[in-house]
Amino acid sequence: MIAQNKICRAGALLLLIALMLCLGCMAQAETDPVDFTMEISPASLTEPGEVSVSLRVANTGSSDMLDPVSLYDPDGQLVASFGDGGSCLLSAGAFRTWKGVWQVTQEQLDAGEFAYTLKYHLTDASGQLVETTRQAVARVEYAGERVKLSVSRTISPEVVRSGNKASVMYELVNSGNVDLKDIRVKENISKTAQTVSALKAGEKKTLTFTSKIGNADLTSNATITYKASGSTKTLTEKIENAPIPLARPNLKITLSSPAQGVNIGEAATLVVTFQNDGNVSYSNVSVKDEKKGEILTNLSIPAGATVTEQKEFILMEPATFKLTATLPDNTGETKTMTTDPLTIGVFDPEKTLLLTLNLSSSQESIHEVPADVRFTLVVTNNSNIQADNIAISHGTMSICSIASLAPGVSATVTRDFTLSQAGKFRFTATVKDSMQNTVSFDSNTLQITYAAPTAAPTQVPVETVAPPVLLTPAPADTVLYQTRNGLMTVAVAVGALFGAGLVLFLVSTAVRMRKKSKSNAAYDHLDLAERRDYTEPAEEDGDTDSAGGYRVSRADETAAPETNTEAPAEAAEETITLTAEEPTLEAPADEAEVPAETAQKAPRRKSRRSQRTEDGE
Repeated sequence: MIAQNKICRAGALLLLIALMLCLGCMAQAETDPVDFTMEISPASLTEPGEVSVSLRVANTGSSDMLDPVSLYDPDGQLVASFGDGGSCLLSAGAFRTWKGVWQVTQEQLDAGEFAYTLKYHLTDASGQLVETTRQAVARVEYAGERVKLSVSRTISPEVVRSGNKASVMYELVNSGNVDLKDIRVKENISKTAQTVSALKAGEKKTLTFTSKIGNADLTSNATITYKASGSTKTLTEKIENAPIPLARPNLKITLSSPAQGVNIGEAATLVVTFQNDGNVSYSNVSVKDEKKGEILTNLSIPAGATVTEQKEFILMEPATFKLTATLPDNTGETKTMTTDPLTIGVFDPEKTLLLTLNLSSSQESIHEVPADVRFTLVVTNNSNIQADNIAISHGTMSICSIASLAPGVSATVTRDFTLSQAGKFRFTATVKDSMQNTVSFDSNTLQITYAAPTAAPTQVPVETVAPPVLLTPAPADTVLYQTRNGLMTVAVAVGALFGAGLVLFLVSTAVRMRKKSKSNAAYDHLDLAERRDYTEPAEEDGDTDSAGGYRVSRADETAAPETNTEAPAEAAEETITLTAEEPTLEAPADEAEVPAETAQKAPRRKSRRSQRTEDGE
């Protein structure tokens, strides 16, 4: 009883809501004051033509309209001759009429009607303007003969697998009021045309053409000819080209999961991905698991699309999933595909393996490339189970391995690396958990930047007073130092050459002097006289030399020298023989006279010469 009462109350509430909605609609309808009517003449035509149109628009409300009404013809164009440029503003109780003509088309004759449209704005309960549209429909009948054949084409299947048949179906409908005859349809995919002898008004026929498809697409088109009953004129309808493609299926199904394992009682997510790279579409696709049953239904996989679906399962133990998809396609066939098995592990939180990697480096920046940097990695086992065979790597490069790491124990790995450039560095530890699943743990990311070398800061010199006797040498100049060394080298070389030349000069001088002394010892020399006259010997003390020309010759060494009383006793004189047979040497004509001072000394010299003459005689 209680349940019945609740049902009755709910039904009554629904009826009340429906009644309120109806009343609201009626109230809304009553608030629209516009009345719109139309009449045409004539009301029937034997062919497309012109009709007269009379329209009336009235404001049946008790208040003036704040927004004008606009009139549009059946083609959607504004009727500029209505009101002021196609619009007019109606006061309470006012109306406006419009008369014109309209050219009825064959399509409107076939439809049996056409309509004019009125657009305006009304104010709703909240005070907002709402656009309202009203139509006035005119009925027009076709009173003459109408010959019309309507044709529709259906291709099945949409794509055709190689070796299967493609079907093209034509539905012929006599949509006129005259019977048709001799209907002939020639379809491109078939060599044989099909015919319909007669088709009454309102009657329809269906023709089907089939063709086996090979390894290429087909193209459908048709030419249809027919005649009206009682006429010999042949009418023609052309059906445009439509492709019938060869099926090229290329569908892939993959099964994956974001995690390789979950804790007991947690949800595992299955991701099913359909990648359709072919031209075959699939609809009403269902997916089921060997153990879980049907998990996905009513899927659509269009040609060229990728569809991804997810499904969650609560796992209490490890599970292996293997999915099979049933794939009805638009070739008219149904295929099945099976995924590879996927195992998702279930872990006991107490036995979950957890490693922490802390990475540091000897420097945060490098000043040149390549640069040597020392990395230190601290691996800590934060789980309750032992971790064995921990592989440490950086990207694809293997660094080292840790044989075993007990719970709560840390291991430090230090390695020196040569960096080819600055950047971000992160190490990875890979190990197998208790379910023999491979899990990876990443270290913190370490950023090493490149910084250009910074010049050493210039130390400000401390001003000190120099001692009075201390001389600070000027800093050496490299160029000056090299120049001074070169000049010193040149000076040494020139000095050596000068010394060698001096030695040679002294030696040659000594040799010349020695030769000169020997020469002086080996030859006789004449004493210089104040006057030399070899033609006439000089007179001294009344004595004259009787010889005319003279010749100097050495006397025999056996001759005993005489002692000259006038000369010093120690001066020994050689005996000189004067012979008149030798040629005479003439003295110069302009010989200068002997000065007086010299003349005073002449007697002594003459005495010595006379002595030599006397000794010779």
